[in-house]
Amino acid sequence: MFFIRSRVKVPAESHHLSFVVFARLDKAVANRFRSRMCNLYRFNRTADELRIFSNLITNGFQADPEVGNLAPAFIGADQDGSVLRRVGGKMRLSKLRWGFPPTKPKNDKGKWAEPITNIRNLESRWWRDVNREWMLEPNYRCLVPFTRFAEPNPKSGGKNAWFATETEQSFFAGVWRPWSGDTRLIVVEGKNRRARAQAAFELYSFLTTAPNQIVKPVHDKAMPVILTEPDECEEWLAGGAESFRLQRPVASDKLKIVHAEQDTD
Repeated sequence: MFFIRSRVKVPAESHHLSFVVFARLDKAVANRFRSRMCNLYRFNRTADELRIFSNLITNGFQADPEVGNLAPAFIGADQDGSVLRRVGGKMRLSKLRWGFPPTKPKNDKGKWAEPITNIRNLESRWWRDVNREWMLEPNYRCLVPFTRFAEPNPKSGGKNAWFATETEQSFFAGVWRPWSGDTRLIVVEGKNRRARAQAAFELYSFLTTAPNQIVKPVHDKAMPVILTEPDECEEWLAGGAESFRLQRPVASDKLKIVHAEQDTD
């Protein structure tokens, strides 16, 4: 196991939202992404915990200033999530936006297309050619930390089934890229809700694969690619086509199902 679990406490003097308000927003994200495949996960760790793990890969750790306090959060598509990536020989903790740009801004019904949160078919032209640089270069690999992830459960009346690994910390195999445009939601001054406006982003997505025997009875199409060991994380961060061998289901004995949707881990 990588390290011991601990609760996240937000200091009273923090400039962030109060815990009560944050919890309401957090729950709203969870409700919004019900019944969407591999589009919702939970993260409940501190920067210090991630620092301990990162030292097993590379001696050196930095956290971007905007990371701030890592309060417990549900992360859904087009939301900001924490990622680890290697920068200047050190592991850096950053906040990026979840979801690569879609193939076209709007779908056939004229609605804004959803960002691409999952990478499955590595033989498709979209990943093999259009996004080749981001997929292969080590500079654009990342680790996406999580404590549990959701898959739609058709037997639960629209609620999700939640899964967690048996190890203390695991990661999705992620890829990131820079992008700028006006189709993503951002905080706009003077507006109560996020709006679409021109902005520069760093976006991430992560690999999915066939489900293992724990996920398959609930969702038989896919599950995220999960890395549980430091050597797996190191191989993924090194980039190159050979690392795509890691696109396989995590061993069933390393995963458990959490039946109830919860606000804390």
